[in-house]
Amino acid sequence: MEEEELVSLLSLVKKEVFDSESQEIGHLQDLAVDLHETPPRVTELAVHLDWTDRVGDVLLPRAVEDIVLLLPWSEVDSWDRDGFRLRSPHPVFPVVSAGGKVLLRRDLLNKQLLDEEGNRLHRVDDVLLRREGLMLLLEGLQVGAEWLPLGGRLNDLLSRLRKRYGRGRDEGDAGLVPYQAILRVDEEAITIRSRI
Repeated sequence: MEEEELVSLLSLVKKEVFDSESQEIGHLQDLAVDLHETPPRVTELAVHLDWTDRVGDVLLPRAVEDIVLLLPWSEVDSWDRDGFRLRSPHPVFPVVSAGGKVLLRRDLLNKQLLDEEGNRLHRVDDVLLRREGLMLLLEGLQVGAEWLPLGGRLNDLLSRLRKRYGRGRDEGDAGLVPYQAILRVDEEAITIRSRI
């Protein structure tokens, strides 16, 4: 993967995760971002572990298969097309709480987009990230603008957003809602700027 390429969240979900001893421990379930940073940076990764009887130093009452741990991004040693490699051996991971976190798959993917007046626009089809070295930064929300009629309300809004935030040089930007346009992320919907 190139240093500055755009990466689709859907292409990362289910990628294998390996511990520091190259043992496959599970797969990527989700990524958390800090929407208060500019640009929003991925701060944690949610790893769906294979069978385990421990979480960090805690011995579980019985081995479990269906557990997802949120690990700080600093735990990532490297990542590529084959998966993510962590700095620690299984099960010694610095687990963090998901409380108050914005998770890309859970909170953004397939959510309804609303304009500032509360009108439904489209659902989020994918989340695009930009790779900078080891870091991942939120680029924007991908919507299926190619399925919408030319000149439609959403296409017009996306065009204005691209101009406002300096996007639109690439053909792939046609259905991109830049991260700067996100006003609010609620449980049921994402509100984006429409008064430009």
